[in-house]
Amino acid sequence: MKLWPYFAFLKDLIDILPSRTEKSWTEVENLLPNRPTVLLVSGFGATQRNLSVMRRRLKRDGFNVLVIALDWGSLSDGVRGYYRMAEQLAASVIALKKRPDLRNVPVFVVAHSAGGLVARYYIQVLGGFHYTEGLITLATPHRGSWVALLGFVTHLALKAMCLIQMLPVSRFVRRINRSRFPTGFPFLSISSPQDYLCRPAMAKLPKSFSKMETVQSVKVPDLSHSAFLHSKRVYALVLATLRQEVGAEFGTSPAPQPDPSPLAAASVGEAS
Repeated sequence: MKLWPYFAFLKDLIDILPSRTEKSWTEVENLLPNRPTVLLVSGFGATQRNLSVMRRRLKRDGFNVLVIALDWGSLSDGVRGYYRMAEQLAASVIALKKRPDLRNVPVFVVAHSAGGLVARYYIQVLGGFHYTEGLITLATPHRGSWVALLGFVTHLALKAMCLIQMLPVSRFVRRINRSRFPTGFPFLSISSPQDYLCRPAMAKLPKSFSKMETVQSVKVPDLSHSAFLHSKRVYALVLATLRQEVGAEFGTSPAPQPDPSPLAAASVGEAS
């Protein structure tokens, strides 16, 4: 009997504790000129430490990184929910495009957990596909999650509207799953059968995505919910996807060659 999933689940619950993000990580002014840029959107279960691993790796490999996170310093998310984060994401992209030295660089969205729902709302509803070159979601409950109900008996009740919007029957989830996904827009969804906070049924993309050539779903085994942000296997997939879209003109550093064994264990397929 494997015990690691239970320990991983307990760690995931601990990682949902409030965690503030470094202010400098969220400021467009701190981005370097003429570099492809990743907007890293976090949801629940993304601590500053976990985000720092993904952020550090992306910066090492030649990308700017701008973090969009839940605001634990105010009640705005608890009242407006993920709409505020989607608007913040949109405003950050506009601010980035206003900088002359970043106006023409490729921009990508990499989103963890419920941050993937925010990213899809931005891409599909707010027209973000016009200003970005691709989307990667990690451990995102694309069909909503009933696990969110547990949050109402914890400190997460401070983010009540966010919890409501994560439910499968919420207007937020139904709207993004009924909205048309832009044709030809690159989208990679990464999930794990061993993620107990985002079960496989929750991570499935809508059936309408299944015939889209630029949409892929990848399952990576033996990952807990928070592990997506520091897993080397996941990062290898993220980096390979970003580099494929960026091309050679921006001169990002060569992608590390991943160990073929863990990637071979990942199953790639269409949405179902």
